[in-house]
This record gives sequence, structure tokens and C-alpha cells, in this order.
Amino acid sequence: MSLITAKGNEAVASAAKSSVDLEKVMIRLKDGDSIKVRLLGTEDFVEYKAISGFNLGVYTQPCLEPLGQKDYFAEAAKLANEGKVDEKFKVLYPRSRYLIAMADVNSETVRIWDASKQQFNKFVSDLEEYKEIIEDGDELVFTFKRTGNKTETSYSLSPVMKPKAAEKEGFHKFDGQEVTVDYFESVLQPRTAKLQVSVLKEAGFPVEEYFPEVDLTEESEDNSGKSDTEVNPLDQI
Repeated sequence: MSLITAKGNEAVASAAKSSVDLEKVMIRLKDGDSIKVRLLGTEDFVEYKAISGFNLGVYTQPCLEPLGQKDYFAEAAKLANEGKVDEKFKVLYPRSRYLIAMADVNSETVRIWDASKQQFNKFVSDLEEYKEIIEDGDELVFTFKRTGNKTETSYSLSPVMKPKAAEKEGFHKFDGQEVTVDYFESVLQPRTAKLQVSVLKEAGFPVEEYFPEVDLTEESEDNSGKSDTEVNPLDQI
């Protein structure tokens, strides 16, 4: 089983994890920041199921259910929908999110952007205009830029009219390279059952009543609830 539910226009199978430096790989831009990128293909994106609840201390992270495992955040949402626990936990249901790969021509690293459905649709719309050029492998460098904060955040993809020599050189460093499903899978780091239940307990969920099988007596993990691919939902609308 895989955390990823679709790649490009096709369903994807299970993928093995590999070790990556998430600080370098994940694209995290502040208002006004931008990077220069090459798009290696026109379907370098995958869909996965994510759960988040910023007010509950749950940052965007992959849902465990696609792995055939029990996801305690998702279970908490189901119990809330049944009226058994506080309705504030209803927000912890799985939603579709998207990982998009872009080659950073300056750092010469294939990097990943974690996008909401709305952001993904905008990106695909921008991409469509340049699809034939990208598929032909023509020298086309893009500026990927963030503008705004929280609910006013937007991202844009626009071609660089006159790329610098170094950017052109960085562009060709990726000739012939492809983005694999394994690479996407490597950046998804789901939280353990113990960590999930610990976060729920801090948020006021009656874990002893509903999840007694998870032992919290010896907590050796960081229970901040933040994923290593931490995404603040308020910045991802």
C-alpha cells in the first residue's frame, strides 16, 4: 500500500521510502519569495490523503489509512460525526492534497511543493499553457513565487524571459532526469499511533475511553503534532 493515491493521471502502487533532507527538498516560501525552476515533465505531481487541524495542534500530515493502518485522527473525526465526542474533532478527516516536483536550477535539487486542491488546480492551469514546450524539452526556466499570507496566499508560475547563464546551466543539469513515485513517497512522514493519540489527548479527546490500546505511559516521542513536512493550513488555502 502507499500513502499516495494518484500520480499524474494514473493510479500508483506501493513505493518504498528513501532518506532525504526535508529542509532542502520541501519548498517553503514566505510572502514575496521565489525560486527559479525547471519542470521535468507535465505530470510530476501526486495526490495523497492528509489530515490537519491547526486549532487542535495537528499540522498537515499524511493519513495512515491508505497504508491499511488505523489513523487515530481520522477515527476521532468519525466519532465526532457520530456525536460521541466534541464536534471540534470533525475537522480531522482526510482531505486530498498534492505534492508537485520542480527542479530548482540554482540549488540543482529536485524539490517538492505541498499544495491544497485549490493551489494544485491553479498550478495545473498555469502548466497547461506551456505543456508542449516542456514535453519537447526546450530550455524554459520558470519563476515559482509566493504572494500573500494565510487566506490571502497565492502561488504563481511564470516563464523567465531572459534566464541568466547560471540558470541555463542549472536547467541542463537535469537533462534526462525523471521524478519517481519513490521520491514523492520519501517526503511523506506519517506520525505514529502513540504520537497521534498523545496529540489528541492534549486537545481534550477522551483517549482512555476510545483508544485504550495505545499506551501513553512512556512517551518517548516529541508530541508537538508537527509533521517534518510541516504545513500550516492557514497558509495553504
